[in-house]
Amino acid sequence: MGGVVGGGVGGVGGVASVASQAANVPDPAPNDERREIEESSAFQAVGERDPRRSRGNQNPNSRLNRRGPTPPSSSYLQGRINTMTDARKQDAQGTDALYVGIDVAKESFVVASEPAGIRLTLDNTVKGRSELVKALAGRSVALVVMEATGGYERGLVADLLEAGHTVVVVNPRQVRDFAKGVGKLAKTDEIDAEMLAMFARVVKPKPRSPEAPQDTRLSELVQRRQQLSRTLVSEGNRAGHAQIKEVRKSLTTVMRVLEKEIAQLDKLIGAYIQSDPEMRRKHEILDSVKGIGDQTSAVLLSHLPELGRLNREQISALVGVAPYDVQSGQWRGRSKIFGGRGLVRRALYMAILSAAQHNTIIRPFYERLLAAGKVKKVAQIACVRKLLTILNSLVKNNETWDETWAQNYAKNA
Repeated sequence: MGGVVGGGVGGVGGVASVASQAANVPDPAPNDERREIEESSAFQAVGERDPRRSRGNQNPNSRLNRRGPTPPSSSYLQGRINTMTDARKQDAQGTDALYVGIDVAKESFVVASEPAGIRLTLDNTVKGRSELVKALAGRSVALVVMEATGGYERGLVADLLEAGHTVVVVNPRQVRDFAKGVGKLAKTDEIDAEMLAMFARVVKPKPRSPEAPQDTRLSELVQRRQQLSRTLVSEGNRAGHAQIKEVRKSLTTVMRVLEKEIAQLDKLIGAYIQSDPEMRRKHEILDSVKGIGDQTSAVLLSHLPELGRLNREQISALVGVAPYDVQSGQWRGRSKIFGGRGLVRRALYMAILSAAQHNTIIRPFYERLLAAGKVKKVAQIACVRKLLTILNSLVKNNETWDETWAQNYAKNA
């Protein structure tokens, strides 16, 4: 599992508002997450209709049309309070499902559950992970949530998936904002595990389908190539300032080794792509678009497996090139992009530098934005989003780019 995995495509907005009542509010209805209760439940929660009320008033929260003296009334919404109470009782008595949170570190991990029942601290080793799988065996585990920790969670994710559990790796910032929303300002491994379990129960992040072994290998190869490329650039910058002959010789030697390693990784990446028919076909589609080269294609294949499976809004938000409004009252701020998969976004940004010169759709779009007075960087990000939606459409429809396709796309855009 990589990167920022969430269960969904949107960001962290709304987490704090949900989290503020996490311990008491029942789980939202599956068909409409914005509603806390169904309409029918709201009327049932009021109980019997007051015979003194007018039959025409159907709102259980209304205080109109009352006749005669009445006792002091609560300022709370009747249906909501009663429904919350009933739902809490039902949640406490009607389910044994566990929501498990795991705080992972390099050498160990802490496990907690909601409802409370599991509290473990185990070594982040094969033996420790095996003990966790045994501890969860026979229990009804609805969801396991852990934070992305730069790779320390991968072995645990793999073992839990193999054992048949549903696992979600989430953005640490999202969980931290959730903890602040419920008033948990302290931060320890035990508290983090508890917050992850509560986050799993309240938010229920959408699980992502597990990566195939081929995708995992390709992902690591692409990441390694990125690391060596950055190191090569750094060594080249140092060589430009080196004054001593011996230092320049050392830098040149290291750069040659890095170049050989990068070339070897390119061969391995290409071989992996060609060995899988589905991946090979996607590479052909991506490579047919002007501006997309082998390296950009490899990044998209390894770090954006959702390409072609989502709509244009979802894929843009997932990569982090969808603008979000910033406004309060009558004040209107600039829309901003937020979050997303940085490696994919950077690869596409480099691609549009070429596409803005040669691509028959991106180039006029870019020039039109500049002519309209858009800032250059804003126009470039808009082109990244445009290019991403084009790639998403091509992969979804299993089509390759050609001028006929481009003309039809321009007419329908």
